[in-house]
Amino acid sequence: MIAFTCMFPSACSRSPAPYRALYGVPCGGRTARWRVVCMRAMQVGMMVMALESAGGSARATVVGADTASATGTPHAPRAGAAPARVTGRPQAVGGGPAARQDFSFATCQSHLSDDPDGTRDYAEDWQEHGGGAEAEYCGALAEMALGDVGDAADTLDRLSHITHWPHGEAAPPAKAPSSAPSQAAGTPGGGREEERHDTPESLHRRAHVAEEAARAWQADDSPRQALDSATYGLSLDPHDMTLRVIHARISVDMGMAQQAVSDLTPLPDDATLRVDALVTRAAANRELGQIDLAATDIAAALQQAPHNVAAELESGILHERQGKMEDARADWQQVIALAPDSHEADLARQDLSLLEADPAAP
Repeated sequence: MIAFTCMFPSACSRSPAPYRALYGVPCGGRTARWRVVCMRAMQVGMMVMALESAGGSARATVVGADTASATGTPHAPRAGAAPARVTGRPQAVGGGPAARQDFSFATCQSHLSDDPDGTRDYAEDWQEHGGGAEAEYCGALAEMALGDVGDAADTLDRLSHITHWPHGEAAPPAKAPSSAPSQAAGTPGGGREEERHDTPESLHRRAHVAEEAARAWQADDSPRQALDSATYGLSLDPHDMTLRVIHARISVDMGMAQQAVSDLTPLPDDATLRVDALVTRAAANRELGQIDLAATDIAAALQQAPHNVAAELESGILHERQGKMEDARADWQQVIALAPDSHEADLARQDLSLLEADPAAP
């Protein structure tokens, strides 16, 4: 007889006497049918031990568990008994909601205009699940839409320094391979070492983020930071004409009119962008005292876009400089009529107030 050691002797000792009489062997005996009963007890016991050792982290209730019959065959479930259910919400790493698999920048941006709060929530959720720079980018644009322009500008400016968009990460890896050179502390994306991996596409993407950072700094009334962001963007993509126009506009606002003229010579080929460039260069030439050159640019802008409020506003300023007060008044009134709630309309009202106070002033 081959005997094996029973892990649960108490279960064997409590086995019904008829079983022992019938098979005539102890729990460790060779008889196959009694071994089924013993093994069943072992399995149940191991399950109980595993659940108890898990403590509060796992709980289970076995309802209506089948027991072995005298022949070793499990009973069928009781009639009407519901099947056992396993409940519980799946958790992502860190204990949050289950990780979503459908995060994307396109989805994040899809409701930015009509639900910026929801967009920011989506971006934060995405960030918690490893969204990296893309999630931060979307969140920063949502902050801009919500009026948090200072925070948005700071985030966008930082993101523009991350290499290799859209594959850059919001922070350097926590641990670099031992064979790799150590990264410069505080350098987003790993500094110079990763600059060599930038592609024309990633440089263009980063330049676009720098452009949005410059716009956010402008909205935050921070012209120096806006100029820095625009300058950095142009270092990434010198041929980005949108950035050139923004850089020129900021330069005019900061009293660097000659820089603005240089930025916009030659003018961009894009029709819409060309109007903005003409208006900006006209303002720069006006600051330089080149009224005739400025008037030529404004005439070209209004010919291409007759209802452009920025061009109308600048036209009024030039007419005032030329002593044509009625023409100036007409220009500014046109600005208010075209876009009464715009920033240009506010400036036109201020100019009209000054004109009314001193009609003869140039």
